[in-house]
Amino acid sequence: MTHSLNIDDLKEEYLNCDVCGDEYDEEQHEPRVLPCLHTFCTRCMDGMVRDWTIICPTCRIKHDVPGDSIRNFPKEHTRRSLRDFIRLKRKTHNIPCRDCPDSGQAVYFCKDCQTFMCAECTHAHLRNFLSRNHQIANFEQLRKYGLETFQREMTCAEPGHEGQPLAYYCSAKVCSKPLCKMCTVLDHDETKGHVIKKISEVYDDERQNVNELTKKLEDKIAFAKSVMKETEDEHSTLNNKEETMQKEIDIEMDAGAKMLEIRRRELKDNLTGRIKEKKAVLQKQRDYLRYYVSLMSSAREFSSHSLVHSMPAEFVQLTKTITNRLIELKDQHLDACPLENSYVTFDRNSMGPEFKNFVLGMGQIRSTAIFPPKTSVETLEAPLGQESEVIRVFLYDAKGRPQRDSFDAITVEIKDGKGNVIPSKVVDAKTVDGCYKIVCKPTTHGSHRARIRVLNRPVNEEGFQFVVRAPGEIDKRFGDILCVGFLFDAETAHHERAISLDGRNMRSDIETLRRVAGLRIRRDRGIARDKRRLFPWELESAKKQKQREMNMDEEAKTSIIQKSVKMDSRFTKNKGAEIDEIERERLGGRGRANTDPEEQLDEGDTSQKSISRPSLLPEKSIWSKKLKKYSGVISTKFLRGPGKFYWEVQVFYRIHVSLLRNALLFEIGISRLDAVHSSFYVGSQMFAWSFSAERCNDHKQVCHKFRHKRMLLHHNPITSDTAGSTHHATYGFLLDTTKREWTIVDVSLRKLLFNFQNIDCTEPLWPVFGTYNPYSVHVELSLKTGRDIMAIPDILRPGSGGTKASNKVAKVAPATSRKKKLPFDVTKSSH
Repeated sequence: MTHSLNIDDLKEEYLNCDVCGDEYDEEQHEPRVLPCLHTFCTRCMDGMVRDWTIICPTCRIKHDVPGDSIRNFPKEHTRRSLRDFIRLKRKTHNIPCRDCPDSGQAVYFCKDCQTFMCAECTHAHLRNFLSRNHQIANFEQLRKYGLETFQREMTCAEPGHEGQPLAYYCSAKVCSKPLCKMCTVLDHDETKGHVIKKISEVYDDERQNVNELTKKLEDKIAFAKSVMKETEDEHSTLNNKEETMQKEIDIEMDAGAKMLEIRRRELKDNLTGRIKEKKAVLQKQRDYLRYYVSLMSSAREFSSHSLVHSMPAEFVQLTKTITNRLIELKDQHLDACPLENSYVTFDRNSMGPEFKNFVLGMGQIRSTAIFPPKTSVETLEAPLGQESEVIRVFLYDAKGRPQRDSFDAITVEIKDGKGNVIPSKVVDAKTVDGCYKIVCKPTTHGSHRARIRVLNRPVNEEGFQFVVRAPGEIDKRFGDILCVGFLFDAETAHHERAISLDGRNMRSDIETLRRVAGLRIRRDRGIARDKRRLFPWELESAKKQKQREMNMDEEAKTSIIQKSVKMDSRFTKNKGAEIDEIERERLGGRGRANTDPEEQLDEGDTSQKSISRPSLLPEKSIWSKKLKKYSGVISTKFLRGPGKFYWEVQVFYRIHVSLLRNALLFEIGISRLDAVHSSFYVGSQMFAWSFSAERCNDHKQVCHKFRHKRMLLHHNPITSDTAGSTHHATYGFLLDTTKREWTIVDVSLRKLLFNFQNIDCTEPLWPVFGTYNPYSVHVELSLKTGRDIMAIPDILRPGSGGTKASNKVAKVAPATSRKKKLPFDVTKSSH
C-alpha cells in the first residue's frame, strides 16, 4: 500500500505542538489525541490537567482524563513518520544519528529499523548478525521515495512479544485492540469469548465506516457554509436596509418640519436598536458557524489524513476516537437558516393631512425575528360561499417566542380542486400572540390547497389541504358539546318529500305531493286530470300552475330531464352498498342528490306518464335508494359516542283540514339504520326514540308526544286540531352518549320538553325526520347544525336544573296513555 504525498500539503501543525511549539518526538513531546481530535504533546497536556479534566486549547471542549493519566489518551503515530519525512526533505544536513553516542550527523537510513544513522553506525549495523540483511539507503535515494518508506509497522508491546507485528485484532468488548500472533494464542483464546479477526479485515471495515462518516461530515460542512452565507447576506442586507429606511424616514419626516424632529430621532434610535440586535444575533451565529466549521474541517482533515497515511494498526488504534468525534460533529445540532433576518420595515402610519394630531405616535419601526422552521400551520373546514378563516399560521423566533406584527411576512396562494386561484388575505388574529389568519371566500365544494411562504421560504413544499363544505356540514364545538354538521340526505328521502338544494329544508304538503307524485296517483286511481275535484285552497295555485305549463317550451323540458338523468347516474354508483359502507360515506359527508321538485319535474308534461321512474332514467336508479316505508329522510351523518351532540330543527306547520283520530304531523327521532326501514315512523321500533306532533284523543288537540317501542312516555298540548291552526317553534336536541340521555327543549320558550333515559348507544344512531298527512297539513322542517348553531340553550348547560325538571316532566304522562297502542290516520299516499 503506497501513497504519494506532496510536501507542500503538510502543515506545520502536524509536526509541532500548538501549545509549546516544539517538534513532536518519542520522549517528552509524544503526540496524543484528545476526543475532539486535536493533538498536543504529552508535556503540555500534563500541565493543562485540572481536577482530572482537561480543556482543549483549540476548541475549549472539556474532557475527562481517562484512568487519571494523560498517557491513557491514544498516541498519534502518524506524526512520527511525517516528522522523519519532513526532516529528510527540509533538514537534510541537520538530522542526528539515533544510534551514535556522539550525536553524529546521519547520512543513511535503515528501512527495516526506521532509523537515521551516521556512516560509522551504518557500518556497524551491517556487520551485526541480526541486521546485516537490512535495507540501507542514503539520502539521495530517500528523496526519490514517498512517505511510505518512513511508515513503521507497529509491533506488540507485551513482554516477550517484542518485534511481533500486530496482525490480528480482538473485537470483544473487553479488549478491542490489535494483537500479535502470540497474543491470540496465549491471552485471547476464542473459546473464552474473544473474537479474533485479521487486522486487515478490521482495517477495511473501519476505514470504510470512517470514510462514510467523513463524507457525511463534508455534506454537513457544505450545509453549514450555505447557512453561513445566508447569514452573511442577511447581515449585509441589514446595512442596506438601514440606509434605505433612514432615507424613507427622512422623506416622511421632513414633511412635518420641526414638529417631527423629536419623533424622527425616536424612530432612528428604534431602528438602530433593532438593527443592532439583529446584527448581534447574526454575528453570534456567524461566529459560531465559523467555529463549528473549523471544528468539522479539522476533524475531516484529521480523519482524511489518517485514512491516507496511517498503517492499519495505527489507524485501528485511533478508530474509536475518530469515529466518536466524527459522529459527535455530524450529529451536532445546526440551525437550518439564520436565527435573525434582514426583515425590517418602516410603516407610514397616521401620515397625511391630520398628521399633526398623531405626531408622537406617527411611524413605527417594525421588525421580526421569525425563524421559518418553527412555523406551525392549522387548517380549518371552510363554509361554502362565506368569507371565513380557513388557515391559522403561528410564527415564532428561534427560541419559540411568538412574533407579533409580522402579517406581511406571510404570503399565500390558494387553489381549488380545478387549479383556480382563490383570492385570499392574511390578517393578525389579535387574540393570540404570533397567530395570523388566512381568510378567503371559497366558491366550490371539495378539497383546496394552500401554499404558504414565510419570509419567502416555503413552510411546506406540498402545501396545506383544507376542505370546503356547506356551512351546516361543518362541526362546531361549545365546550364539551359538539354541534355535528349534517344535512338532510336527499338520497334517502321518501319520493313524496321535497328536499331543498342546500339539504337544510324539507317540505310536505299537497302542492309537493301533486308535483312529485301526482301523476302516478291519478294513474293508479284512474282519475282524469281535468275532472279531478280540487280542494278550495288549491284553486288559485292550480290556475298559476296551468299558466306555467302553457308557457313552458320544449327546450326547458329537455333540460330538466337531463338534470334528472345526470343526478341519477351519480347515485347509482353506490347502489346495494352494505350498511357499514353507507355509514362510512355519510360520515365523510358525500354529495347530495338534487331532489327539489322544481328541478326534477317537467311541469309541462301533458303525456301524464308516471314520475315514479322517468322513461329517460336507467332501470336501476336513484328511486331504488329512497326510503320505501319511512315517510321522511335520514341525516347525512350518524352519531357515535362518547360525547355530547347537539342540533336544532325549526318546525312550521299549518292545518288545512281539521284533523281526525290520531293524525301524525311530523316526527324527529334517533334510530339505528335498520329500524328506519321497518316502518313509516320510528316511534314503534326497539332501537329508536321518537319526538312527534300528532292529534291527541285525550286532549282533543295537537300534542307533543314522546315514544319508544310504541309506548307513549309523555305528551302535552301545543295547538288546536282545527283548520287554520299554525305552529312555529325551534327545537333543540342534545344526545349524551355517556349518560345515555336524549334531551329535547323548546329553544324559543327556553323550556325543557322531555328527557329520554337509557338510550342504547352501542351502535351508531341516525337522526331521522318525518312528515305526514300532506292532504291535511303543510309541514316544513329546517335544520340548524354545525356552524349554523350560534349558542347552546342555557337550560342544557350544567347546573341549570334541566335533568331534574325532565324527570318531573316524565311523570306527567297518564298510565293509560303509556300502554295504549295508537292507530294513525295516515293515507296510503303519505307514507
